[in-house]
Amino acid sequence: MDEKELKEKIQEVLEEVSVWSGAQNMTLQEIATIQPSLGRIMPEIGNRTWKLYYAAEKENWVFARFQWKEISELMDLAAYTRPKYEADLETFKKDDWAPIGKAIDNKDFEAFKTAFEHAVSQANAYHEKQDKPYIRWQLPSMPPPDVDLTPRGE
Repeated sequence: MDEKELKEKIQEVLEEVSVWSGAQNMTLQEIATIQPSLGRIMPEIGNRTWKLYYAAEKENWVFARFQWKEISELMDLAAYTRPKYEADLETFKKDDWAPIGKAIDNKDFEAFKTAFEHAVSQANAYHEKQDKPYIRWQLPSMPPPDVDLTPRGE
């Protein structure tokens, strides 16, 4: 069996593999189709970014750190499930997202605000780079109503 035949045989076997989801058997292809797209991940990032900003403004650094970390993990998930964006997401995390984390660690709202505004500008520039100039995230003008941002312990 040559390499091409081996790859074809492996593909045939993989198409037959299924796993139990707890409700039904699903093929690997079916599982792949339900992986979150950026259309599902980015709204969650935006919602958490809103909470991140207002948590920092209220000096709720524990909650701000939590949101920052969750957003970082969502960006990792986005890079993994949509590898065409991986390089841009990694660059954004290193160059634009990391300074926000540093400001949180230093409990420095002015540095946070500067880094945050820069990161939002850069995120919107990435939208344009990906031919989606109609996506322009902006910080809502009021804190999110669904969470109490009062600081509570470390």
